[in-house]
Amino acid sequence: MDSVVLSGVSKSYNGRFILKDVNLSVDKGDFITVFGPNGSGKSTLLNIIAGIIKPDKGKILIEGRPSKEQIIGYAFQNYRDSLLPWRTNLENIGFPLEIKGVSKLKIENEVKKFLKRLNVRLPLDKYPYQSSGGEQQLVAILREVISCPKIILMDEPFSAIDMEGRAYIRIKIQEIWCEMGIAIIFVTHDISEAIQLGSKLLIIDGKTLGIKETVSINFKRPRTEDLLLSSSFVKFRKNLIWKMRN
Repeated sequence: MDSVVLSGVSKSYNGRFILKDVNLSVDKGDFITVFGPNGSGKSTLLNIIAGIIKPDKGKILIEGRPSKEQIIGYAFQNYRDSLLPWRTNLENIGFPLEIKGVSKLKIENEVKKFLKRLNVRLPLDKYPYQSSGGEQQLVAILREVISCPKIILMDEPFSAIDMEGRAYIRIKIQEIWCEMGIAIIFVTHDISEAIQLGSKLLIIDGKTLGIKETVSINFKRPRTEDLLLSSSFVKFRKNLIWKMRN
């Protein structure tokens, strides 16, 4: 069964369509990147899938059920605002378990076991403000993943992180995705990032009012920063940019 199915989804603001008659199928384990200019409807698409925004028409099903009936992970660009500053990194990651009524001792054990499984090292006893931008965003992502959602939505999550932190977290998110097998839809304004991370790339141009094209990306993983300097990557990126302009 597909993880996510959108059928004939449309959304308008003040009489102007942002998305119109959008159809999309996301398979379980897909890593979908979404690229397009500002105002083209990328974030609107994510918010409709999450159930935050109601479409004017159309249907969204996640494993055959409405969004509100499923567990969905959502990693935002403003990760600092999404973390609880009075809680340690461990407590932030384990917060979804706390909501489920899991005891404090079991949460600590579960979080440590979970991070060991994913080969992630973090200063768990520190607070978000004591951690780097990359560590904070990783904490925010792990908090969404630990509850095993049906899908994870990410809205330009790395854009506020410095270059070194971004390179590290791009590798970690691929490792987490490979280990967990959860479908991801990842919005970015960085075409190189879209190619590096995605198994499929959705191009949204704002004129089509939806998905202009879907491109399969078949570079071997893990896709490190070295890939971005390879001739095959540069050629792929160049051809893709040419295609988007024509």
